[in-house]
Amino acid sequence: MSTTRTVARVRLPFILAALIAVAGCSQQSGDAAASDQSAAPQDPVMARGESVYYANCVACHLPAGTGLEGAFPPLAGSDYLEGDRSRVIATILYGRQGPITVNGVEYNGVMPKFAHLNDAEVAAVVTYIFQSWGNDLPAMGPEEVAAVRAAPR
Repeated sequence: MSTTRTVARVRLPFILAALIAVAGCSQQSGDAAASDQSAAPQDPVMARGESVYYANCVACHLPAGTGLEGAFPPLAGSDYLEGDRSRVIATILYGRQGPITVNGVEYNGVMPKFAHLNDAEVAAVVTYIFQSWGNDLPAMGPEEVAAVRAAPR
């Protein structure tokens, strides 16, 4: 028997087990989401914000907003979100590069700009972030985003 076939036979059970585990997790999270939605109707702004988050932010900041220490800062319980709301909007619209300290940890990465999002989408995703994962900050309206977008940089 060739070495390639032996390696393939050894790896195949592990690959199959991983695929089954991923499918199971995906199904469980889908079931949990379905039961959460049936328990109480979700606010349309939060639903839109969640959708924008999962389409644009989740790859770096992760589903629970925890980020990845040393690479991507957390949004859950983030001191960066408190205070200057315009700074949060500008970070989303124009991106950010260079050192930043969040919750006492320094990050030095690049966040891409998301200027292609319209004002309502940015407001919705910020509201979602501001009101998820233990964050308790006031909702944001599209007019706040429009003001930052219109201001000279």
